[in-house]
Amino acid sequence: MTHREIKHQAKARLKQPGMYRSLMAANLLPWLIVLAFTAWAFLTVWQIMQSYGFANIVKSPDNFSDYLAGTNNLSNQTLLQSVVMLWFTQGIAFTALDVMRGKVQRVSPLAALLKTFNSRYFFGLLSVLALTWVAKSIGFFLLVIPGIIAIYGLSMSYYRYYDGRQEEQDGRPYSSTTAVLDSWRLMRGRKLNYFGLQLSLLGWQLLKLVTLHLFDFLINPYLQLVDAGFYANARLEYEVQRQMMP
Repeated sequence: MTHREIKHQAKARLKQPGMYRSLMAANLLPWLIVLAFTAWAFLTVWQIMQSYGFANIVKSPDNFSDYLAGTNNLSNQTLLQSVVMLWFTQGIAFTALDVMRGKVQRVSPLAALLKTFNSRYFFGLLSVLALTWVAKSIGFFLLVIPGIIAIYGLSMSYYRYYDGRQEEQDGRPYSSTTAVLDSWRLMRGRKLNYFGLQLSLLGWQLLKLVTLHLFDFLINPYLQLVDAGFYANARLEYEVQRQMMP
């Protein structure tokens, strides 16, 4: 499927009775969490500015930038936000994947939010987060380009973990490590295509930025369906390629 076809399918899914309203309601809690962390970050920066001294900031802004970068407060908050948001956002993402595949016609906002709060997904997703974070950090430690490649190569790890856990056979559990490796294999030759899709959605991301993320819960349902649609299509192509291999 082309990018246009994926977007068209996402819009068609949103037009199903009650679908947009349900996904929008599911996104309300993550949206509130983001707003809370954003307010916390602004408060933290304000406190740092007060302790550093406004006169000193005006006198030497470069030194303040270095001082701000040297504090771990903001980075710790970002990491904490990622962990807190993990299960909610992935629950919605997995629900969006089921919607794009036509497996569900109606969505319960509460069920979507709590979809990963069980023994099948909870700790596995946390492990995927840790593995991808380490891999991306190593990539950026080497150079910027390897870091970017790592980001796109591992971008489907959560989806692969979801599918892998559902497709388990012979009682052998699908591990988070396997999900990360499968994402890397899946995205081989597709990283640039995924980048192109994200670039085509840049207008939506700018809109979220300009509106200070106040309307993210209205915008995210479409973006989540498009992202899930890309994975669903890539997975189909990948499986066809595997079957054609001698």
